This record gives sequence, C-alpha cells and structure tokens, in this order.
Amino acid sequence: MRSKTKVDRFGRVVIPKKMRQALGIKTDTEVYLEKRDNGIFMIPNSLKPIVKEDSGIMVLCSEPLEEFSDFIDRNRQERIRKIVKGLD
Repeated sequence: MRSKTKVDRFGRVVIPKKMRQALGIKTDTEVYLEKRDNGIFMIPNSLKPIVKEDSGIMVLCSEPLEEFSDFIDRNRQERIRKIVKGLD
C-alpha cells in the first residue's frame, strides 16, 4: 500500500484513512520513527500481527515489507547465479 501526502507548516503529516484503518492506527496511537537511507520508517506501537485461522491452520495476514516484484526479481537473479555457478 502506498499513498501520497504533504507535510504542513508545523511538520505534521496526515496518514490517509485507508492506511490507518489497515494498520489499526487510532487517535493517540504511539508511533516510532526511524531514519532510513532515503526516508523515514514509521512503526505503530499498537501494531499487532493479524492472525486468523484458515482450515485449521493459523495464517499471518499482513502487507509485504517490500515491493513483491522487486523481491521476485532479486530471488530470480540469485537462483540464476547459483545455477550458472554450478555449471562451472
């Protein structure tokens, strides 16, 4: 999930409603901010994994931590390197 917003003159950022709902962020939810290479990573303190039962199996439901297509591309390249290395 990706969304665009603006920083106001007081340095505040509004988290879009759909994102707040998806993450269970409510009024007065404490969040942690972490500086990353090119941005800020925000973690809600109240964020708990959403687990549900599906046919007797406990399943964790969450958003991917990175773009899935990027993960697939990196994984594919790694597997190709291993195959080519095995042919030497």
